[in-house]
Amino acid sequence: MNKFEILGYFWIFTSISLCIGLYKLELSKRVIDEEYEYIKKHRAFGNLTKYLTIIAIVSILLLNLNFLVYKDYEFMSRFGGAWAFFLLFIMCTGFFQKRDSLYYKRGIIAIASILFGAVGSAYAFKDIFFK
Repeated sequence: MNKFEILGYFWIFTSISLCIGLYKLELSKRVIDEEYEYIKKHRAFGNLTKYLTIIAIVSILLLNLNFLVYKDYEFMSRFGGAWAFFLLFIMCTGFFQKRDSLYYKRGIIAIASILFGAVGSAYAFKDIFFK
């Protein structure tokens, strides 16, 4: 097995783990803790995060299936990076609270840090995304 193939399987394992985490946080009916349930009820975008999570899980499964079938590493690097930005967008919608929420300021700080990380990642991967 060469290094690219090992990296590809590592990517698949990591992305499936992230999907399981997204499912547990956003789609599972089981209560994680009271604070998080309060945050879910006071989101500024309502159920948008849940629908975006479903789209993200389906898209990463299709992306992994495409990689397993065709072993296309360039495809994985392009669309895997785009999926990572989509995941950051889902986190932004999940953290952003209504103004009357108890955790509004915490959500603003979380969004700022996530967007700052997304901008840094976009600059780091500019050669891959903007050929």
